[in-house]
Amino acid sequence: MLTVTRSFRSCLLSIVACLAMSFGSSVVVAEEPAGYSKSLFDGVSLLGWSVENDCEADVVDGCLRLKAGDGWLRSHHSYRDFELHVEWKALQAVAYDAGIYIRAASDGKPGPKPSHQVNLLQGKEGNIGNLPGAQSTGLVKPAGEWNVFDLRVVGETVSLKINGQPAYTASGLKQPDGHIGFQIEVPIGGQFLLKNIRIVELGYRPLFNG
Repeated sequence: MLTVTRSFRSCLLSIVACLAMSFGSSVVVAEEPAGYSKSLFDGVSLLGWSVENDCEADVVDGCLRLKAGDGWLRSHHSYRDFELHVEWKALQAVAYDAGIYIRAASDGKPGPKPSHQVNLLQGKEGNIGNLPGAQSTGLVKPAGEWNVFDLRVVGETVSLKINGQPAYTASGLKQPDGHIGFQIEVPIGGQFLLKNIRIVELGYRPLFNG
């Protein structure tokens, strides 16, 4: 019985080896499906982000804090079509101001140029100033409370939901791709907290196809 078992095992190994050699490098090891979701903030560090220009950011109680100075926080990776979920809270009671950059260039001072900025300025939250139709009012909660932005960016079109309510759909985005970023202008606009920053990259993206 032992001899039979060993022979059977040896036969199986030979079959597996032959199959592997037959397929060779044509095997697709992995492919990222459409709608692959991932977190852009791990809750404990600035991993995946670069602090640009004269500003500071850190992590406080599991939240990303826009702490000091004038500059911006830039994602290491760039993105084309995506859905972005961001929860934010302004810590300054009045005249708070910051922004969310989409499809931003790598360079620029104090912020990236070119880019599109989704405003976090009090009274203009969610607006994209240079994009016709990308404006809304009355959907945000007061300073000191958490707000939720859900952005969808596809081609030249951007849509925004604020706290689950549709805010606008507008077309005319000029940049085909770029970084996600957060504007930091604490001397005027105050500090902000961010959490649950997630992105869904739309479309297929092969990871390996030898």
